[in-house]
Amino acid sequence: MRKKFICGIAIISCFMAVMTGCGKDTAGVDMELAQIDVGAITVPEDVLVVGLGEASHGVKEYQEMKAKVFRALVAHNGCRTFVIEGDFGGALKVDDYIHGGEGTAKEAAAQIGFRIYRTEEMEAFIEWMRAYNETATEGADLHFYGMDMQRADSSKEYVFRVLEQVSPDSSAKYREALAFLNDDEMYDISAEAFEQGLSVAEGLIQEVDSAEGSIVEMFGNETFAFARECACSIYNCCDIRKSDRAYNTVRDSHMAEKVQWFIEHGDGSVIFINGHNGHIGKVNSTSYDCLGKLLTQQLGDGYFAIGTDAEVTSFNSQTDDGFEELRVENQNALTVLAANAKQDFYYIDFETAAADNGWNNIISEKQRMTSLNVTVVTTMKAFYTIQAVPGDLFDAMIVFGEVSPTTLVP
Repeated sequence: MRKKFICGIAIISCFMAVMTGCGKDTAGVDMELAQIDVGAITVPEDVLVVGLGEASHGVKEYQEMKAKVFRALVAHNGCRTFVIEGDFGGALKVDDYIHGGEGTAKEAAAQIGFRIYRTEEMEAFIEWMRAYNETATEGADLHFYGMDMQRADSSKEYVFRVLEQVSPDSSAKYREALAFLNDDEMYDISAEAFEQGLSVAEGLIQEVDSAEGSIVEMFGNETFAFARECACSIYNCCDIRKSDRAYNTVRDSHMAEKVQWFIEHGDGSVIFINGHNGHIGKVNSTSYDCLGKLLTQQLGDGYFAIGTDAEVTSFNSQTDDGFEELRVENQNALTVLAANAKQDFYYIDFETAAADNGWNNIISEKQRMTSLNVTVVTTMKAFYTIQAVPGDLFDAMIVFGEVSPTTLVP
């Protein structure tokens, strides 16, 4: 694995320093308002959904932190549902594993649908959920779900397995009609084929609806609900990959629909969602309406967003043939404070912080915040950070001094 440091010439470095807000006076900030015990994190009682963002995929500490925050919400807020920015159908296989299903945590993690999740950190989290469920009382078990739909194979597998038990001919018909839609060739499928796939998926949804009585009688209401949503995910997959609308706009709108679906089909307990900061933030950080903005519009104070950032980010960046380790730096008024924390990170709740003048000045002013994607090819800071007001984006943040790459597994 190669390792690079993303840097620029002296002129660019000076330009970056101006843009980061370096030199901002943080001497008056009361660090006692920040906490380092993530296990003590709680959210208000009226919150329905807690989102935890990550400033970069491929970071060990961010993958570990999602487990720590989720465990805190399980302990203090009765949270039982974890929803990741991963494949809806594939995550159902993870949920099966943590409920005693066959296989290994490694095999389960591979079903989430993205190589960035094939890590020791994700495996450890999945194993913890499985162990928790082994002793959980009835109705208090944990669930692992996905809200993305860029893949289709696992959703097809689930719905066809159910449908073939009650209507074998219909199952065979739609299996053949959707044979073109497969994960290995997803990027080679034409827009016209996706367009045709929409009408086929609509027919599949109607077929599942028509068979509702038989499915419920044979498998129960929950299996029917998931079979139908798998059919909807197939429709969503075709929809986001058409060329006539902005990809991210459609994708985030469908992820918001998925979160609403989990709310409607849940037991009323808090739902935890995890994805990139760009999806989790409560306002747009780019040109499209993100998941977090849509949830804020729909849920109001029922959505609580936590962001992340780091002064130094070393991470696994995806390439065509694997990953390479990259390193970037981003000093802003939040990240420089990590040096004053008792550990290499701190958690700050913005409602609490707003009462302090020093903190309020920081969270209410625009600054450069790290925003790295799966693949990074640029050396310009303006392209791996966004300018944003932290208090507009999030309700709280977890800020690190330095973070490191995930531990990848084959």
